[in-house]
Amino acid sequence: MHARALSLIALALPAFGLAAAEPASVDPATSVLSEYTNAAAPDPHPPPYTLLRFNERYDSLADPLNRIDFFDSAKYIALSASDPHSYLSFGGELRERYEQFDNAGFGTSGEPDDLSYLLQRIALHADLHVNERLRFFVQGLSALQFGDRDSASPINQNPLDLQQAFVDYTFGEPSPDGPKVIARAGRFSMNYGSARLIATRAAPNVPYKFDGVQIIAAQGTARLYAFLVRPGQESRHQFDGENDGQSLWGVYSSIPTRLSLPATIDLYYLGAHYDSRRYIRGSAAEDRHSIGTRLSGTAGGWSYDWEPIAQFGTFGNRDIRAWTIATDTGYSFRSLPWKPRLGLKADYASGDSKGPEGHYGGFNPLYFKSGYFNDASIIRPTNIADLHPSLQLVPTRSLTATLAVDLLWRASLNDGVYGPAGNIELQPVPGASRYIGNTAEAALTWKAGRHWVWTASYVHLFASDYVRAADGSDVDFLGSWATFTW
Repeated sequence: MHARALSLIALALPAFGLAAAEPASVDPATSVLSEYTNAAAPDPHPPPYTLLRFNERYDSLADPLNRIDFFDSAKYIALSASDPHSYLSFGGELRERYEQFDNAGFGTSGEPDDLSYLLQRIALHADLHVNERLRFFVQGLSALQFGDRDSASPINQNPLDLQQAFVDYTFGEPSPDGPKVIARAGRFSMNYGSARLIATRAAPNVPYKFDGVQIIAAQGTARLYAFLVRPGQESRHQFDGENDGQSLWGVYSSIPTRLSLPATIDLYYLGAHYDSRRYIRGSAAEDRHSIGTRLSGTAGGWSYDWEPIAQFGTFGNRDIRAWTIATDTGYSFRSLPWKPRLGLKADYASGDSKGPEGHYGGFNPLYFKSGYFNDASIIRPTNIADLHPSLQLVPTRSLTATLAVDLLWRASLNDGVYGPAGNIELQPVPGASRYIGNTAEAALTWKAGRHWVWTASYVHLFASDYVRAADGSDVDFLGSWATFTW
């Protein structure tokens, strides 16, 4: 790309009085734009694994002194004696996840109330870097559910699937912090910000994937993404195609500031079209536009992540006016034993409070993260208000324990409660209160070295009188999963 065009992109990133961070060293495992340097000292710490595996870079393994892990011989296979950026890398994941539900879907879903099954996910990928500009990435996936097979969803059951397959071409300066533009085309995953609107959906066997194009502009640690995609359409026994009834497009920027309060500011616009969406008020075509911002960072022992979003568009013949605000604030007592962190999440996602003739007010979280409120993943962030205090403890460097409760209300009495997929779990009941209930939650995570992570989680939802009036019940969830990553 012409140098002048790249300079213009770099100048655009600090818009609205914000500035890109000063050039700094970049972790090669977490940045698509990292560079291998022959003069660098041997690195005793191998790159960490990332949620989006294609963000991992293994250029540093061109130096044999950095190959200290058993799998390093597969992470960097040199293709050129003179170019350390030309290499082939293999990786994978094996996850075994057990889940048990009592009264899944509040016991109103029409499915068996008690579910117990084992989920197995095997993912393998190949990452080919032809040179520092041209790159190909392919990921295959096998997803199996053992137990309650008749109720297995396509997001949990597909023996063989093509999860990702894309090509990247990078324009720009060879230096890590110089302006760059990456053009991507094919099938790929996306995960922006706190994943409240676009995420990987990591808990089920089959994560989200999208078919289309994406442009990534970067300078230093500032990023600007633009994309036009269709989501994948999950199938139980064949390669997933694309969902012709849905489309997604948008621009997402993430910019570190020079303010006295350490922060990263995200600004974004997202557009989505659905041939048909179903809510309490019925089904219709939907065109929805989301404008949001996110402020996140740390200051001393404090951490914060606040995100307001406004939505507009049309649902059938009704105009959309919806909104949400999600906050996550906490304080860590780092000098105390077990480094306790007190946290509070507070969320509000609007519901439909008007009749058929008024505007439509239900918030749509688009392709949001699994486990939005807790590991049970029983409620969609639509027509919901909640307060979610928590206590996190770190007894050892590898062990983390979390205790939490979550108090849940409906935002609108005229709207119901929705499941994660958008299905209607609970209808509104005349005269019933907003209160849905509260959860008791406990989770334990053990990072058993570089490759192994084990988690156990328990959630109990105490149903309110409204839930029981809507023919619902208490919900129990028990889950345990182990993941081996290489």
